[in-house]
Parts: sequence; structure tokens; C-alpha cells
Amino acid sequence: MPIVLAFFYSVTNLTGTVTFARGSDDYFFMLDSGGEPWRVTMQKRIDVSPGDVVEVNGEREPTSKHRIAAKTVEKTGSGGPASAVEAREAPITEIFEKTMPYGNPDWYGRVVVTEGTVIDINRRQTSTQLLIGENNCNFQMELPWPLETPLPKNLMLGARARVRGVLVYTSIEDVEENIAQRIENLEIMPQDASGLEIVELAPFWTIPRISWMFGSILVLAGALLLFLLVRRRWDNMITDARRRERLRLAADLHDGFQQYLAGSMFRLQAAINLLPEGADASRRQLEGVREALQHTQNGLRSTLWAMTEESEGPESLMELIRFASSRMAHWQGVVTVVCEGRERTVARKLAASILLIIQEGVANALKHGGAKHVIVTVSFGEGNDGLRLEIKDDGCGFEAKSARKAGHYGLRSMERRSRELGGEMTVESSPEGTTLVFRLP
Repeated sequence: MPIVLAFFYSVTNLTGTVTFARGSDDYFFMLDSGGEPWRVTMQKRIDVSPGDVVEVNGEREPTSKHRIAAKTVEKTGSGGPASAVEAREAPITEIFEKTMPYGNPDWYGRVVVTEGTVIDINRRQTSTQLLIGENNCNFQMELPWPLETPLPKNLMLGARARVRGVLVYTSIEDVEENIAQRIENLEIMPQDASGLEIVELAPFWTIPRISWMFGSILVLAGALLLFLLVRRRWDNMITDARRRERLRLAADLHDGFQQYLAGSMFRLQAAINLLPEGADASRRQLEGVREALQHTQNGLRSTLWAMTEESEGPESLMELIRFASSRMAHWQGVVTVVCEGRERTVARKLAASILLIIQEGVANALKHGGAKHVIVTVSFGEGNDGLRLEIKDDGCGFEAKSARKAGHYGLRSMERRSRELGGEMTVESSPEGTTLVFRLP
């Protein structure tokens, strides 16, 4: 696009009113007598303020913007016409429409007032730079707030700001070829901090806040997931260590204590066989000892079996019961395992106790009842209804009260285990069979 320029003179004389001046700068802006804005760079700096009337002599820079390098600046008065320092108020979109894409000398250097949303806040060592915009039309604004200075509490991303200052921009022009390139870095320079006014507080749900909250949630979720993974791995390590310890203990008990029991029973039976005729009292005492040792051995064998099966079997209770029953050769074709309701996770300690109860119940049905079929039913209740275990056989049955009075070891053992688990056991027995029901929490 061709550059539209006024006639250039090597020396330019201007008379006008100062519209913008800061004590720290070696330049100021003014409106000449014809109402055009100028940027005046002073070769020798003098103190001027908005409203001062000045005469400027210098060379105009070769650019479409009104810029002059002044050799002399003379202040001839103050309190110039109010219209000279009155700001031009316009929406951001209009400012962009008038200045983009190649600039506009009638807007460059003019004091403007506009409103927009605070999009970015960039703290620097000696100042604070804001990005303010509307509908993808954004401009910069630099305020004299160094890094160590606290910002106003209402200055937040998303706040609505009203700004006042001089409109400037950067442009690259090839004067010799009479070509202008697209301008960039549109900026409004405030006179001081009063050039920024927050007219509407930032809404809480701004994009940066949502992003920060979402990022925080992701970090917390990641930390929680990592914690759960570490916790799960730790629990698995503890569970595996306990399983190995149970297997080691079961092997030690089987190879040591149980073998001692078996040897003691063998020697005790040999001693009974050597008793002379007529030693009936001694025989009864030794038979009682042998029976107690037999009960101890049976209980130990059941415990070792449950420890081994629970350690080596799957996590699911039903799969664990089926796994254990499949390893008992004499149960095949005799014991049927049934599941009712929706299975839920059961603690391994409870699973081990249930295995012991099932093992004892089935052993009693086969050994004492002569059962041909045994049905083991595990019923899972809804919610907090608990668990119901039923062992039903088609054996010869027994008299429950008499069995309890006689101190039947198997019944006592199963009843004790159910009480330890916070449950109860009921027995129904007849010549057609026996049903044991265990209600567990």
C-alpha cells in the first residue's frame, strides 16, 4: 500500500498545546494549531505539562506518522484550549478499524479513552504490562508498577478496565519505495497509574481460573492414582508375604508337629496292645488319650488344608471353594457347590474360616453320616444382608441335642468358628439327612 505523506520539509515549525508529557521521558505529544497530533522528541529536555502552549522547531522524521525531532522547544504559555487536551473516546473495535492494518496519522499520538477486558498481566522489573482487548482486538498498556509493588486487588484477569492514554504503534515503512507494511504493537500509553480504572470486577469463572482448577484436579487425581497404585502394590506385597508365611508354617506343622502326633498315636496304640488282660481301666484312659490325639490331628489336618488352599487358590470365594473341592479326590462326584445371588468380595480371613467350616461339615457328612451326596450352597444377600452357608447331605442323620451333649468335636468346632465370625449355626437332622445352616455377617 502506498504511503500517503504530507509535504516534507527539512525544517518544521509547530505551535500547539501539549496533550501528554511524563517527566521521565525525553518526548511529549501535542496537538498543533490545525488539530493534528504530533510526537516531539526533545534534543534538549525541558519540563512541559499537558495544557502548556509550546513552539517547536525541528526536522520531521520521514514517516507517515507525525513525528518531529525538535532542535528547540519553547513554552509560551499554559492553559491552552480545553479541546486541545480533550480525549477522543471510542470502542476498541473502532480504534482498530481506524488504524489497522497500515496505521492512521490522525490517530497516532492522540489521547484516547476506551474500555476492554484484562487478558494478561505481565510483571516486569520496573513496570507492569497489561494486555487489554475486545473481540480479538488487543492492545498493550504499560503502568509504572515495578515488580515489588503490589497490584490493586481488583486488577485481575477478566476484569473490565477503562483506560486513558496516548495511542501509539510500531510500523515499518520503506519511504524510498513509498511502501508501508502492516503495523504492530498497538499501545495506549497512560499519563500515570490514574490512566487505568477497573469498572467491573472479574467474574470468578475465568478461563485461567478454570484452567488452574482443572490442572489442580488433574494433579490431585494423578497423586491419588499414584497413591492407590503404590498402596495396592504394597498390599499385594503384604498379602504375598503372608501367603508365603502361611505356606511355610503349614509345611513346618505338617512335617514337624503332625508327624510327631502320628508317631505318638502309633506308640500309644502299641502300648494299648501290650496291656495285659484285666487292665480295663488303664485301657479306657489310654483310649481316651488316643481319641483326643486323633481329634487334635484331624483339627490340625483341616487347618493345614485350609491354609494351603487359601494361599494357593484364587481371590474369589466361590472359585476358591471350587478350587479346594477339586483337590479332594474323595469329594469328586459327591460334593456339589452352588452359588446364589450376586457374589461380592470376601476378606481372605473370612474365606479361610468358611473353607474350614465346609471341610469339617463335608467330612462329618461322609464319615459319620455315610452320605452319598452333599450340596454346599453359598447365598449372597443384598446390601448388608450378609452371607448364608448351607451344607446339606443325604446321610443317616443324628440326634443334634445328644451329639452336643456327647461333645461332638466337629459340631463344636463349626459352631465356635461361626461365633468367632459374628454369626450363628443351626442344625436340622433326620434319618433322611442333615442340613447345617451358617448365617455370617
